[in-house]
Amino acid sequence: MPDRLRDIHPIVHAHDDLFPQDTDDDVWLREAARRGWIVLTRDDRIRYRPGEQREIIEAGLACFCLNPTKGMTAEEWADALVKALPKILEIAATAKKKGYIKGVNRQGKIRHLFPAKSSRRRP
Repeated sequence: MPDRLRDIHPIVHAHDDLFPQDTDDDVWLREAARRGWIVLTRDDRIRYRPGEQREIIEAGLACFCLNPTKGMTAEEWADALVKALPKILEIAATAKKKGYIKGVNRQGKIRHLFPAKSSRRRP
């Protein structure tokens, strides 16, 4: 999958090229934030784990996950991310507030997943 993304963007770092596979998520997420990277992951369960949630928010990390991934092949993951990458880059560059997880579906459409948007009531 990283090679497909590198075809359309020159800088793509694969997790397993930089970290051992068993590296705790909070460790590599912190490093990604320190380096100013955008995180692309197929792990859509990341949004439910308190440690990862905290790290993403505190570090101000822009995180995009495939959602849902059930039944998707690696080729389909790559297709979805290739379609979404221009919008991902735009969102990450223009977001007023960092520290979020957005989902990318099979068609490359993006939606907000975490944190929950606050419900404000108008007076």
